[in-house]
Amino acid sequence: MRTAELAVLERGRRVGLTTASFITEIEGFAPLQEADTARAELVAAIGARADQQGQDTSDAVLSKEQARELLARHTDTLSNRAVAYALSIGDLGLKRALTLSYNEVRYGDAAEDLLHVRALVTRVRELPEAVRTRFRLTPALIQAPASAADAYEQAHETQTTAKTGTRLATLALPELLKRLRAQLELMQRLIAGMRTEPDPRWEELYRAFTDANKTRAAAGAKGLAGSRAATPALLRTLHLHRQDAQPVRLARTNYPLDATVTVENQSGSAFLLWMAQADGAVTTPQTFPAGKVTTVPRAALGPDTARYLTGRFESGAGGEVKVVVRRGA
Repeated sequence: MRTAELAVLERGRRVGLTTASFITEIEGFAPLQEADTARAELVAAIGARADQQGQDTSDAVLSKEQARELLARHTDTLSNRAVAYALSIGDLGLKRALTLSYNEVRYGDAAEDLLHVRALVTRVRELPEAVRTRFRLTPALIQAPASAADAYEQAHETQTTAKTGTRLATLALPELLKRLRAQLELMQRLIAGMRTEPDPRWEELYRAFTDANKTRAAAGAKGLAGSRAATPALLRTLHLHRQDAQPVRLARTNYPLDATVTVENQSGSAFLLWMAQADGAVTTPQTFPAGKVTTVPRAALGPDTARYLTGRFESGAGGEVKVVVRRGA
């Protein structure tokens, strides 16, 4: 994919992360819900086509990571509200049954986590209607983890599907991208038209959508056409978009020490990155300043035996980064 095409795809993905935080507003406005559903389908289709082409994109790995991030966030929210009810009646057994934390879902065994999430959803749905109403366990809030679990499974399928039909993917991309642009424009108009509603959430959604929908040019995008041949081979492209300062495992690979790691930090917060010996372990991180593109040797991130590429934002506000790992020049 060309840089301009990739920028459209990344806009669509960022918007998806934003709309996931405004489920009630979107589901209550049918035209917006339909547009957002179409956006999600187009993003998945374009990601699959790009993966088939074998280009330097965030491909299905990004979709899978985003899906698991949303799964963890939605589950954590649902669990906290449900556990609050259990605590209010002093039922510790129910509390244990309803407890499922962000970290458990985000970093645990995926297959087991999906079972636990669905069990939690079922248990909450079985609570009396009066309890669900009192503790704001709304249908949308309960459905969000279930939908995220389905999305994660679909993203996993997309990642593991054989790369076939390259020619078809190439021919389909222009039309898919055209439709994605149209859906983003439609969503922008729909949300702008609702921002004057009395509910302040619409103004919040408008601001969040506008920020996510911005085109963010990558450094070096205007390089010479012949420069690609001189670029060291790509090993991995990773994206991270979070709204907290929690550490996140980005990859589990022992990259060679002569590889280079480039971080495009599109945030207002510094990003810390390191290679850990064990999942979740902390070593001395490298700091990547806010709003800059910085490249360091893989050796600067940790010992040669470390295999867990881990990072977090310095500020609790989080942000967005793109991490590119390449072979040594």
